[in-house]
Amino acid sequence: MTNTLRDAIRMVNRKVILCGSAATLAMLASGVQAQDDIEEVVVQGVRAAQESAVNTKRNAVSVVDGISAEDIGKLPDVTIADSLQRIPGVQVTRTAGEGGPVQIRGLGNVGTMLNGETFLSATTIDQSAADFGDLPSTLFSGADIMKSAVATVNASGISGVIDLKTRRPFDMDDGWTFAATGELDQGSISKENDPTVTALVNWKNDRVGFLLAGATTEKNLASDFNGYFDTSENGGIGATNNSHTWGETPLGDPNIHHLVPQGFAAFHKAEERHRDGLNASFQADLGEGFELVADYFYSDQERWNRRAGVSQNNRWQTFAQYATATEYGGDSFTYEGAEWRTATAFSAQPYRLQSFAQTNYNHETSQNANLELNYDNDGALSGQVRVTRADADASMRHGYGEGDLLSIDKGSIVTGPGGLIPASQCDTSRGDIVVGANGGCFAAYAPGGIESRFRIGYDVAGDHPTFSGFDQVVNGGKGQRTVAEYMADVDSYHIGAFSSENNTDDVGAMDTFSTRWNYAFTDTPFISSVDFGFRDSKRTVDTAQFSYFGKLNGGCAAQWKAVDQFAGSAVACDPDLAQGELVTGVDQTGKAYNNQFVNYTLLQPTRLDEHNKVMWVDDFGGVKGLPGAWVIDPRTFDNSLAFQEKVFGAQEKFINPGQSFGVELGESSYFVQANIEQGIVSGNFGLKVVETDLSIKANEVGEQLPHSGTNVDLGDVVTNRKYTDYLPSLNLAADLTDDVKVRAAYSKRMQPLNLLQWGGGKSVGRVFNNDCGCMRVNGGNLNGNPNLDPTRSENFDISAEWYLGSASMLSAGLFLIEIDSFVEGGTVMLDEPDADGIRRGPWQFTSLVQGKGGEVKGLELAAKVALSDVTDAPVLTNMGFDVNYTMSESSQEAKGFGGKELPFNDNSKNTYNLVAWYENEVVSARVAYNFRSSRLMTAGSPATAMQSLYQDDYGQMDVNVTYNVNDQWSVYLNGSNVLEEIQQTYVEFEDQKAFQNIYEARWALGARFKF
Repeated sequence: MTNTLRDAIRMVNRKVILCGSAATLAMLASGVQAQDDIEEVVVQGVRAAQESAVNTKRNAVSVVDGISAEDIGKLPDVTIADSLQRIPGVQVTRTAGEGGPVQIRGLGNVGTMLNGETFLSATTIDQSAADFGDLPSTLFSGADIMKSAVATVNASGISGVIDLKTRRPFDMDDGWTFAATGELDQGSISKENDPTVTALVNWKNDRVGFLLAGATTEKNLASDFNGYFDTSENGGIGATNNSHTWGETPLGDPNIHHLVPQGFAAFHKAEERHRDGLNASFQADLGEGFELVADYFYSDQERWNRRAGVSQNNRWQTFAQYATATEYGGDSFTYEGAEWRTATAFSAQPYRLQSFAQTNYNHETSQNANLELNYDNDGALSGQVRVTRADADASMRHGYGEGDLLSIDKGSIVTGPGGLIPASQCDTSRGDIVVGANGGCFAAYAPGGIESRFRIGYDVAGDHPTFSGFDQVVNGGKGQRTVAEYMADVDSYHIGAFSSENNTDDVGAMDTFSTRWNYAFTDTPFISSVDFGFRDSKRTVDTAQFSYFGKLNGGCAAQWKAVDQFAGSAVACDPDLAQGELVTGVDQTGKAYNNQFVNYTLLQPTRLDEHNKVMWVDDFGGVKGLPGAWVIDPRTFDNSLAFQEKVFGAQEKFINPGQSFGVELGESSYFVQANIEQGIVSGNFGLKVVETDLSIKANEVGEQLPHSGTNVDLGDVVTNRKYTDYLPSLNLAADLTDDVKVRAAYSKRMQPLNLLQWGGGKSVGRVFNNDCGCMRVNGGNLNGNPNLDPTRSENFDISAEWYLGSASMLSAGLFLIEIDSFVEGGTVMLDEPDADGIRRGPWQFTSLVQGKGGEVKGLELAAKVALSDVTDAPVLTNMGFDVNYTMSESSQEAKGFGGKELPFNDNSKNTYNLVAWYENEVVSARVAYNFRSSRLMTAGSPATAMQSLYQDDYGQMDVNVTYNVNDQWSVYLNGSNVLEEIQQTYVEFEDQKAFQNIYEARWALGARFKF
């Protein structure tokens, strides 16, 4: 391609607007105030997007990286987070397979802004982290990632600040601009056709303009889970997983300790999402240097996260006779004089073999409004007055149901057949034995279920776990059959429990007022201008966690509508109703009663399909040896309250005080910054003073309510605090040549904690115990500590850049973040009462405490090269690449199990990106690969012999091909996770595999239109 033709194409590209890909970025040197002359560029195409990113970095006096709309929602990234992960130092945690929470340089303490001011996202109402899961990516024109601090930047972030940019009318050409995108995508597991539609209209002249853009998206994301039993968002390792066992084992060595999970499971996950967004903007040139800007951004998202599968577990009881290791891995270590080995295979006698279904319904809404008056009349003084208002709310409703397959005498296990129920519920045809003075009977909970004991094997030696033992012949209500044959018969199941617990309502609001000014000097050496300003913000958050309680046998209020819950508590049950009766006789197990009072079991015998539809599930994504199971259709719980009311009548909402709180955070900040220009040196040095007023309303937590995990609220505990931070910053850049620049930066930073860390109360953990026949305390958590300090740090940067052309650069940088005030997990001893009111402690509770700090240090290397900048060779001039590597090494004084040094949570030591692209006037294509090494998910604890949970290395490949039909139309194909990578986790050592999420590949076919 000739240089003349190439220049003509670039000129045309600067005039073209494509919805979801065309954008304007006014690159600002400080991230807020324009301190260098930066060209405003409308970008289109892969090379132009890379050129925009190069210009962002080159013209900034602080350490800044940028992405343009060519990266957001296109080529090939589908979320903002997925695009941000292409930036050196940025790491992304996946939720339902899509990019979610963002870390910079190994830390999740990331500030976020929208067009230069802090904003509220509904997915992070009470957090200081960045998660853009509820924001439609196609409504954004780009983002800047600010890694070094500047006094003029509003947001606070320990490791960096992300500033999202929306489109504004004056970014467009005069007259009308219309653009639209339509897309259908499909997952390799979900098989659903999911539409996305985006539209934009803009009109402007020399004095006024308006813009309106909207996006609507439907997604059906699917993945498969297998491993240690846990049904949380991305999996976990259960509540009692890290207890150790000893005694006689199949391996024959009673002195070797090993991990025993609470259970093993495999299930299918499907998340249905409906996401809508709206961006409106108005700009007016009022004359005499005044400009008025008004913005409004709205997002609304509904999510149904449904899970259905099968598990075997110890039913929250002791480990005796439950599971033992049958194979050890290659790793061992010594702790307190005992030898520990990694366990890779188990033999387990299920206390519970069950199917289960669960739905978490989330509704998240946010709106952010901005009004600003800008002044710049080409004089020495320019400035801005700005007000913003943000509101966000997020709610989650949880529904759960399980079907038990076992109907045997398990001693301490009360799944059946020994539960006493009133005469009105008895059915002798199913095997109920009448024994009560009032006609009550011991119920046969699963007359068609399994009655024999058996053992199941679990082995993680292969790529996917292998289960075994389901071909064993057992006895039961349908005679001699294999375990698998019983699982295939819906008559084998009875309901073990229904619940709707840990529901949440979060509401947040934020108001800001700010004014900032710049005074430029003409003949003053060294200092070219001064920025100064004031900002006042008020942020309020109220969060409530609650469960639904219904009345069951004996008029007992219960959160857990379960077969292992019994009437008898005066607190929970109606004293005017019978809670049991005198029993004389023998139950199915041979146990004799002689005029003894026995409480009713709260949940009467219930078939799996009695109140809901059921479905057959047998595809668990590569798991071997596991037969299918009948499962409640999780859509049953899409409206969990309606289901609970249908089955159990009116429900009462009980607040969980340990997880409910209110926080009001007020900040007044003042800043002054001198901007430097002297010879080859430019930069700034400034000081920001932040005065904080913090009010925290937590709850005093009392006893646990019977039949629940909810505690009594004893009243509010209000804590008021004030503190002031003085935050200096220095950024220097030197142009050693026209193409070589070096930088250095220093700053002190402060960022508020996640608000739950201040406001959370106490949660008490309990497990069923034989001795008392009740739920007994086994520890707990202090979820908040109002006396904790915010996170504070000192940050250092040094880097060098070599610019090879308008779209090409090489860069290298070193960074160090020293955390002065670090919140970490600790323990305290508390004596909480068991469910029967007796105190048998004290017990160890985990608690947030003020730590001694830590540090993260590392290296960033990057190369963005458009080959047309370095060669005229045919074909090569249409190609380019963007590669980077980050080494982020973290350490802290807190130690894990066995005294092992712990990295920071969610930090991967090694991250790299490989992107190759090709583009001509008709076709463009890009292949991108992102890799991150293992990360710590949950830290272990020496005090509780708890081992640490890690995610193993993870890499993902994405692709895009776009064909430009003509100047108005283009079609494209996107592929995400095309290699169908697996997220594997392990406990302490790589051979001790915990669980895996099998993510699907997703392919999207779309078309864009503009004129």
